[in-house]
Amino acid sequence: MAEQEKHIDFDNLSVKYFSGEASEAEVRQLEEWVLSSKEFRDRFRQFKKAWILTGFESQSQPIDVEKEWTTTAAQLFTPTKLKPLKSNTQRRLWPYLAVAASVLLLITALFWLIPALSASHYKEVVAQNQVEKNQLPDGTQVALNQYTILRFDGKTDKQVRQVALNGDAFFDVKRDTTHPFVITAKEVVVEVLGTSFYVDARPELPFVQVIVQSGTVSMSAAARSVILTAGETGIFDVSSGELSEKKNEDDNYLAWQTNVLVFDNTDLDKVIFDLNRNFHTQISLAHPALGKCKLTAVFERQSLAAILKIIETTLNLSAKTEGGRIVLSGKGCG
Repeated sequence: MAEQEKHIDFDNLSVKYFSGEASEAEVRQLEEWVLSSKEFRDRFRQFKKAWILTGFESQSQPIDVEKEWTTTAAQLFTPTKLKPLKSNTQRRLWPYLAVAASVLLLITALFWLIPALSASHYKEVVAQNQVEKNQLPDGTQVALNQYTILRFDGKTDKQVRQVALNGDAFFDVKRDTTHPFVITAKEVVVEVLGTSFYVDARPELPFVQVIVQSGTVSMSAAARSVILTAGETGIFDVSSGELSEKKNEDDNYLAWQTNVLVFDNTDLDKVIFDLNRNFHTQISLAHPALGKCKLTAVFERQSLAAILKIIETTLNLSAKTEGGRIVLSGKGCG
């Protein structure tokens, strides 16, 4: 059986299992798949989370859905924001299976979301050589850095609010406890209910970074997930598949909006990273050792040319353009 077909069959059996409609043979098949690989175990847990988020309960399922919901939601939301699920045991679940399945597809967007975003009712916003600010249909505010592409669902009646990001952007998500907001960026899935955060998924970078300004964010990739709170950063290394979290030490992550760059005895490596993000350029060093040179300066609404001139003078370097890139070379460090 092809892997994609197996995934589809696995999803269908999971739907039947959680709705209480699976036969004994189907349950055994599902158990075999879950036990066969970590991928299916993680997928089953994601499906369980998706099912809980839909708010469906089945009288024939001997599970405590309220308990499951509380356990899952407590990882994402503050206790005062938790809302109990409302039971409706009189309805049949099969008419709603497509909804539950769609929630799964959104939460496990690593497998399915990007192809789905080619549907005709999805819209696209493209930032050219300037910052582009937009309000999405649900009221979420988003600022796109230069040359960033955002695709989103133009419909407002979805169980999950979904967008796909290519580039970097700052999101101020309108809070809605019944409709999670899900972002896919490369191999990363970011899920929130209402918060503000920055996602850096520029194609040229070997990682995806999420920096949380306020609220709580779930960041998932490579069958792992972390919960980030205000002042924390999540980093996914694309090549190694490692997902980590740490305290945010990037004071300039919104400089492309504020037009203010602050460096306090900062390594030149970090200065260049911030300049490349802020001006969407490609600056590099002729020698790796130059990256340890320190710079202390504040640049407010200054051009890249002016900033490079100050760096050249301060650190005894020279900047040359080579094949569309700017290369800093010299003895360095003043």
